[in-house]
Amino acid sequence: MITRDKCLLLGTLTKPHGVKGSVLLWFRDLKAEDIKEKGTAFVEIDGLLVPFFIENVQEKSRDTAILKFAGIHSETQVKELAGHLVYVLKEQVKRKRRSEAPLQHLSGYRVNDRHRGFIGLAGEIVGIASNPLLEVHHEGREILVPVHEDIILDINDKDKVIVIEAPEGLLDL
Repeated sequence: MITRDKCLLLGTLTKPHGVKGSVLLWFRDLKAEDIKEKGTAFVEIDGLLVPFFIENVQEKSRDTAILKFAGIHSETQVKELAGHLVYVLKEQVKRKRRSEAPLQHLSGYRVNDRHRGFIGLAGEIVGIASNPLLEVHHEGREILVPVHEDIILDINDKDKVIVIEAPEGLLDL
């Protein structure tokens, strides 16, 4: 049996699209381009993850897609799934580059430099969208670390740790 800890939340099934069994999916944390292959999606029904084979995914907008499951052929069948959460296996998701990962949840994470060890606790993401900076607080000091894949090497959500490789001089400012 597949459990939620082996999956990532894809989104919510919202309403039928057409009359041939397609459904509108509202993305939560992932997008269509994050999925490696069609494979299987798991719809949460009565607390259980029920597998459905994905026949087709057609991205409609940045936040929505039209999803077609095998074996679902009518609007009536789709209406029964409306409002349910959809998950995919973690293996089905492309690994995001660090610069694409959502970063708003990092406040309070420990920030460790690859060479110097602990340098502080993560604060907010500041700056402009094209040049975001991670605030790092340590002993009353604030360090601004560029959010870039060459600098932020790893984000471990389980242990709440961010590993960076600070360019020479960044931590001395």
